[in-house]
Amino acid sequence: MAQPGEKPLNFVSSIPANGATNVSRSIGTITLVFDKNVVDDSVWEDNKTQIDFWAGSDRLEKRIDYNVVRSTATAKRRNIYIKPIGLLKSNTKYTIRIGPDLTSKAGESLGKSIIITFTTGRRGVVPTPIEE
Repeated sequence: MAQPGEKPLNFVSSIPANGATNVSRSIGTITLVFDKNVVDDSVWEDNKTQIDFWAGSDRLEKRIDYNVVRSTATAKRRNIYIKPIGLLKSNTKYTIRIGPDLTSKAGESLGKSIIITFTTGRRGVVPTPIEE
């Protein structure tokens, strides 16, 4: 049986999923899931600086206003949440980068960057009226 610190930290999934399309512009929370506790007080201050979020391909010019938060619930200690401030733009590709130094409570780090992308849907589409 592996001891704490012996198994690497792994990224498991995201909501919305990597590559998702037609994501709501008003998405309130983006969830990043890992296989270990990444929100413990011992690592949280550093871990929240490992998350970047931007629109398009230029992360320096198209940075999004957002907060990185955690839950104190034991069942959610493997999750990091990104909360965009305001609506996202329609028909826009967004990128999240998780830095290689994101670390678990037991001291394992990702060791590589993880990139997640998703695209928002079109601005409120008005349905075409049906002619009778």
